Amino acid sequence: MRARSMAGPEPQTQTQSDAAAHLGELSRRLGNSYAMLRSIIRRSAESATSVESFAWHLEGRLDVIGRIMLAAMRGPDVSFDLCRLIETELSDQHAGGGGDTWSLNGPPVTMNSAGAEVLGLLFYELVTNSIEHGILGAEDVGELQVTWRVEQGADGELLHLDWIERGAPATSAREGFGSMVLEGMLRYQLDAEATREFGPEGVRISLSVPMRSLVQDDAGPALA
Repeated sequence: MRARSMAGPEPQTQTQSDAAAHLGELSRRLGNSYAMLRSIIRRSAESATSVESFAWHLEGRLDVIGRIMLAAMRGPDVSFDLCRLIETELSDQHAGGGGDTWSLNGPPVTMNSAGAEVLGLLFYELVTNSIEHGILGAEDVGELQVTWRVEQGADGELLHLDWIERGAPATSAREGFGSMVLEGMLRYQLDAEATREFGPEGVRISLSVPMRSLVQDDAGPALA
């Protein structure tokens, strides 16, 4: 009679184990990104003023998430640079006259894909709104200054970012997709706070984001 083997399955090699862990992490990230895509499509439809507006803005928002999803697929340790996120939106939308119209100043800040998706969407909305209604769409008028810093808070480090447009009057825009990102996604997914100030000299949008929300394991599904 042949003896029954009591041995268990062969142990995985380190390479196999790493690959399995990477696939599991990638699956989780893609699931979260898919949930965000569904939210973007639904809320874009709710805030659109026309079919053309819906199609135009939806394409731009999906491009933001698509770029980040593709980058995240390279490996579990991929991170995203804050300055690069802002530069990408300004350059892709041909905002103003480049360095003559806008300036970016702050220390290096990196984040995970969940943080990059939310902040990338926010910067897309801010650039788009400025081109349509603010100084980035005006000729030889005003400037955009984006500055950020990291400070120690009571519960850990905080990223403080100021988006300041000067040189053209600003009024409060209607509540649309950008407002949902500012008041919903930022708070729900990143535990962040945001304020908006409009006046005769321009607009100022200030963010305060816990750094732990940007560097910890990717957050849960997007706000539905």
